Amino acid sequence: MFVISKSFEFAAAHSVHSQRLNREWAGSDYPKCRRLPGHGHNYKLTVYLTGELSQSQMVTDFGHLKWLKEFIDDCFDHKLIIGVDDPAFELFFSKLELLDGKEIKFPFETRITIVDENFRLKSFFGRSLTLRKISTCNFVTFGSSPLQSDPILDFYQRLVDGIVLFKGSPTSENLARFFYYFVKENVKPLGVDCYKVSINETPNSCASYSER
Repeated sequence: MFVISKSFEFAAAHSVHSQRLNREWAGSDYPKCRRLPGHGHNYKLTVYLTGELSQSQMVTDFGHLKWLKEFIDDCFDHKLIIGVDDPAFELFFSKLELLDGKEIKFPFETRITIVDENFRLKSFFGRSLTLRKISTCNFVTFGSSPLQSDPILDFYQRLVDGIVLFKGSPTSENLARFFYYFVKENVKPLGVDCYKVSINETPNSCASYSER
């Protein structure tokens, strides 16, 4: 069996609302990673693919992962990752006066990018998204709307463009699992399989996910 790997780097922040510490082991029980508006990392994502050799005598060409680099650059890089099961999630949007009942509404049309419950990537333009729809997605982010000249609209654009809504607490472990299934689903047409995904928050801290 052949296994190849490709690494991608991006800078992002997250707020880990699920963090709990054991004072006996950590020396403190204060969970700094829960803070809002979050804290940043220079992430390194490594994707491992497996398969038989193609006519090119490769598992697949690394150029065939251009779509993944574009997704990471557009949808993860320079973003704040918030878990939709965070108790502060709905409060966050209501305080910004963007939550109208069970729907998040924006003061302008924006590009909405989702990874659905089947880990398929979809993108469309709109001015609102229901909480029910968000709850069914593994990932939601916004952006690519025209720059706003009005100071208030500019504020909301800069804010909204920088948010990722993530299913689950955005730990490295959950991010690795997300990318594993996301890559696994989307490389099927290449005739290869995702073997493992690893993600580093720092050069010395890594989480990996694989079904094997």
